[in-house]
Amino acid sequence: MFDMYSIKYETRLEFDSQHFLENINNSTEDANSFIDFYYMKTVYEAMADWMKENKNYRNKIVCALLGQDFDDVTGMDKANNIRVIWYEVSGKDTATSIDIFTRLNIGKIPLTNAELIKALLLRRGNFSASEASMRQLQISTEWNLIEQRLQDDSFWYFLCRTSWPFKYDNRIEFVFDLMKGRSADSEFYFTFNAFSKELEELSGNPVCTTEQAKIECIWQEVKRIFQTFEEWYEDRTLYHYIGFLIEYGTDINELMRKSLEMNKTDFLTDYIRGNKLKGLMRGVKLSDLSYGDKEVKQVLLLFNILTVLQSNKSDMRFPFSKYKKEKWDIEHISSRTDKRINDDNQRLEWIYDMFEFLVGSTDAKDIAAYVGSLKKVDSKKDELVLINRIETLYSNSQRGRISDAEFDECFDAVQKYYGEDKLEDKDNIRNLTLLDAQTNRGYGNAFFPVKRKWIISNDSQGIFVPIVTKNVFLKYYTKKGNNLMVWDNTDAEDYINVMEQTLSEYLKQE
Repeated sequence: MFDMYSIKYETRLEFDSQHFLENINNSTEDANSFIDFYYMKTVYEAMADWMKENKNYRNKIVCALLGQDFDDVTGMDKANNIRVIWYEVSGKDTATSIDIFTRLNIGKIPLTNAELIKALLLRRGNFSASEASMRQLQISTEWNLIEQRLQDDSFWYFLCRTSWPFKYDNRIEFVFDLMKGRSADSEFYFTFNAFSKELEELSGNPVCTTEQAKIECIWQEVKRIFQTFEEWYEDRTLYHYIGFLIEYGTDINELMRKSLEMNKTDFLTDYIRGNKLKGLMRGVKLSDLSYGDKEVKQVLLLFNILTVLQSNKSDMRFPFSKYKKEKWDIEHISSRTDKRINDDNQRLEWIYDMFEFLVGSTDAKDIAAYVGSLKKVDSKKDELVLINRIETLYSNSQRGRISDAEFDECFDAVQKYYGEDKLEDKDNIRNLTLLDAQTNRGYGNAFFPVKRKWIISNDSQGIFVPIVTKNVFLKYYTKKGNNLMVWDNTDAEDYINVMEQTLSEYLKQE
């Protein structure tokens, strides 16, 4: 095979990049001597492995890169496969390389703060000649380990609240934003500029007498913050309390300051439980909370978290990642009688749900067979009447003749059959729980037994169901056994009593 071209980087004259690239197949030792070589080698090996596994694509890629198609008139290559943009920087230009790079990229896809900070920290001139390559490689490796950890959603969503104003490709930028106090009103490069300014100001610090000392000072602070996050995450109790507090707006920097100032016991008992949690719950009276009150979701989330923590022998954790990504919200346990279904598609979905629940199928033959079996049992007459009404409703809907009055009458009959009319004040928190949007199915007033069936099905398949929601629909809180298909006043009272007991420490008014 012949050599088609060679590459030599003029900005890396102290390292023979041309020799390295020409011998990249057997340059493992050289790859560890310089951070750029390390990544060149890593990329080359990844590409080589891919080529071996995808041989059919090799010729196509080569043709795409090297193929030419010259225009007879202009003489230009219409294939336009590879183009190199080259900027000549005048010797009169006294700006720094970062200033030049920023100016040249204005209007293009912007670099993130994290990418610019990485370039700022890993500049070769920051380190002594004897340590440069090794220290660059070490910081780069630590950087990648932090990023890898933050890309774990269970760790990330424990730290990042739903209302956080920024989205990240490189999640380590979250740490940098916290360090510099970036807000939603800050300009785009606020954090990068703050780090640049800090490097300048560190020149006056007697401890930071060299560029390398400045970098070490900043990087050690980054690692300290991240290690604090890991300590919180690994501690099951702190994980739950801090995850809850962060979601409801507690400043992470304040949490870090207090965790450094106090011993672990005082931090948990006095600050988190005695100060922050009681502060969030101050003035809350459970019996007064109703659907639409902003405190309801906060109370239900804390109830779930405390329920998980009550089992000291279990290693179960509340998954903040699933809670935040799947958009769990407030739903009525027993459906609201005043909320009607007016959309035809949702009405048809409701009919299918009724068949699925009552018969176990929406197939016409299965429904007919089930109806036939009901006719033979006297005690099933009420259910037979119910299914016949739903069948009539379905037939009419297929002919496009379903009326509001007809649907509402059938809806009311099913509601009465399942006791959905037996609960008073359905907007009170004693009739509210967390349900995900998929289970809620959009129309929002499926009956208790239908929701119960969905919850059991989801739980049996390993789909996340908040522990309190599961307990509600399995009636764990009900003291005296009753009809599993109905959520009535007794169930609701038992539910809110357990909630009061579990949250009592934080509801006490001083």
